Amino acid sequence: MLLDKKIKLFGILFIVFSVNLFAAPDLSARFLDKAEEAYENNDIESAYKNINQALAVAKDEESKANVLFSAKTIYAKKLENLLQNYDEVALMEIQTNLEKYPNVKSTKITKLIKTIEISQRELKEAQAKAEEEAQRLLEEERFIQQQEFSQAQTKAIQEQSEAMKEQSETLAAAMYEQAEATKQSQEKLASGLELMKESIDKSSEQSSRSATIMIFAILGVAILILIIVFAIVSIAKKAMKQQQERQEQYMQAFKMIAANQNQTNRLMLGGITDIYNSNGGLKLAGSSTWAPAAALPDVEQSPEEQIALKELAIKCEELGSQIDSYTGRKNNSKNVSELVYKLSMQLGLPQGASMLNFCAAMIYDAGFLGLDSELLRAETVTDEQKEQMKSHVTLAEKYLDFVPKKYWDVFFDASQKHHENLDGTGYPNGLKGDEIPQIARLIRVAESYVSLSSKRNYRGALDKESAIQKLKEKPEYYDIAVVECLDAIM
Repeated sequence: MLLDKKIKLFGILFIVFSVNLFAAPDLSARFLDKAEEAYENNDIESAYKNINQALAVAKDEESKANVLFSAKTIYAKKLENLLQNYDEVALMEIQTNLEKYPNVKSTKITKLIKTIEISQRELKEAQAKAEEEAQRLLEEERFIQQQEFSQAQTKAIQEQSEAMKEQSETLAAAMYEQAEATKQSQEKLASGLELMKESIDKSSEQSSRSATIMIFAILGVAILILIIVFAIVSIAKKAMKQQQERQEQYMQAFKMIAANQNQTNRLMLGGITDIYNSNGGLKLAGSSTWAPAAALPDVEQSPEEQIALKELAIKCEELGSQIDSYTGRKNNSKNVSELVYKLSMQLGLPQGASMLNFCAAMIYDAGFLGLDSELLRAETVTDEQKEQMKSHVTLAEKYLDFVPKKYWDVFFDASQKHHENLDGTGYPNGLKGDEIPQIARLIRVAESYVSLSSKRNYRGALDKESAIQKLKEKPEYYDIAVVECLDAIM
């Protein structure tokens, strides 16, 4: 009985040994077949995984030789793909496997790995050089701005100095006039005293005349003296008052210099409006609804992000001024952007989104820079010219290359979709209802209101009430919620 159990146990061990001995080559062959089939189908990732599994289970020399031949080809192809689309983790994995299976390494594989490393090193050097050049350009720009600020400040001080010099000359002239008047008063007083003396002499000589005449003469001289004294006192008071007024003017002039300097510093720091004093996340790019659920809360911005947004606002203001100058619409970009900001805040959008809407609304008409300026200033245009003017929405993109990618959606919607109507009759895409983003709806209302309330070559300006009523009469064009918000603001 015990002998039978030992014989059975020996048989089981023999079977397990045989399976381990012969199954490994079969398993290696299956992984090799899968790897070669995946390679033929250009599925390099699957081929790479299967050939590594084949390498792991290959036992006999024949299996290893077959696997190594295919492994060299697949590893080389994998490295060629990495040369086109670099993946640091994948390269490290290949290098680890090559250390594990050194027989896979070939001259071609070694050369490819070296080529990838050189390529990546050159790429990093180029990126570092580009960043260094960008930093240099930024420092040059800041230096130029500082120089311009210093020149402007110097000019302002010179102008104020000239004004103070003129006021000093005016004060000197007034004081000279006062001295002349005082001299004349003294001469009149001396003349009066002389007359009094003559009168006294005549009285003495003509003592026979009545005492009444003498008394009236004395009284007359006394009254004359009082009048002269009163005149002198009045002139002195007037001179003192003028001197106080001029001193107040000097103080006002110095205050103006300080105010101008503060304003210039504020402009150099990007202080276009007071909206920059708050932070905010920019969460509503591309949104089209005013529902509270869409108004995501702001997130706190880092100082670097705040500076970047301020610099973006300065660039937008500069481009907006160019657009207004080119189109002949004075302060249009400023008026539209400020109104868009007020509407955004009134509608409950986050501070960050309102700030970004302000920047985008400053340059929403950048596409006009790609059209003939004479066409933009013409009093009458043909249908063909109207269609040409409509193309400005598609020309704006090339003037917005300075906008960061994370803000691009808002600027794209602002420049390309601000002529879309709620009923789908707008251009260029005929969007309807909620297909039109928030920023496009805001600009549509703000631009139309500013246009209606501004004087044009072909018509006069409307008052605020009439302009808003015009917008309310076209609910198929304008978002009524935005129009109602505008009415509440105005």
